Amino acid sequence: MHILYVDDSGTVSDPTERHFVLGGVSVFERGLFHQIKLADDCVASFNLGDAHDIELHGSAMYAGRDSVWRTVRSRSDRERMIQSALATLKGHASVRLFAVVIDKVAVSPNDPVSMAFEEICNRFNLFITRMNDRRRNDGQQRGLIVMDESKHEKPLQTLARKFRIDGARWGHFRNLAEVPLFIDSRASRMIQMSDLVAWSTFRKYEYQDGRFFDPIISLFDADGGVHHGLVHHRHRGEDCFCPACFSRRGRHTVMRATEVIRFKAPS
Repeated sequence: MHILYVDDSGTVSDPTERHFVLGGVSVFERGLFHQIKLADDCVASFNLGDAHDIELHGSAMYAGRDSVWRTVRSRSDRERMIQSALATLKGHASVRLFAVVIDKVAVSPNDPVSMAFEEICNRFNLFITRMNDRRRNDGQQRGLIVMDESKHEKPLQTLARKFRIDGARWGHFRNLAEVPLFIDSRASRMIQMSDLVAWSTFRKYEYQDGRFFDPIISLFDADGGVHHGLVHHRHRGEDCFCPACFSRRGRHTVMRATEVIRFKAPS
């Protein structure tokens, strides 16, 4: 079984923010212990106290909020800690990343949370379908989605039940073993890692700050040169050269360097 841990970044009701993001980390069940240990060891190396009591949370770490991160006075040190935690995702071959970026104005009046949730379920289901197609004689895998408890929990549970009964826009998610489970992020290191992925993706799209996102782009589910695990919903007809949109333009698209300057990380 592949388990996808999902968290969000961005505030739907905040008019000063353009984007809402759902981000996720998928790990094959046998690699889960190894991945959690890598993250725990990384947090322990920060020497901020008992690693099991320290929650990784992108916005709190970056801003120096909460009791633990407030003690790290240097922002550059806190940024280094975020990058170190994200780097642990490269420690197991089964790790795949997923993220759905919603331009809130572009999809209005649709609900960006529901739209992102349906899309990330679809992308995870397609990933498992592709894996199963390649191992037809070696058993079939299923997927399970685990999400952070939040104000979105009740509507998303209702939506998930609807998908199970009526299907979504792309049909039924037949590779998902159960409706999403919701747990407290403080109790799950993998939910915390998904928060870092969602936050890093949000900063890339909201602020064109790729310092945290760019080093992990190779971990997003991809096949045939297309980033299937990364989706950007924007205004139709709007030119965009982000990794998600550009990978879908075709392998032979020629792009001038000046066309992507606005999407590069700041120096």
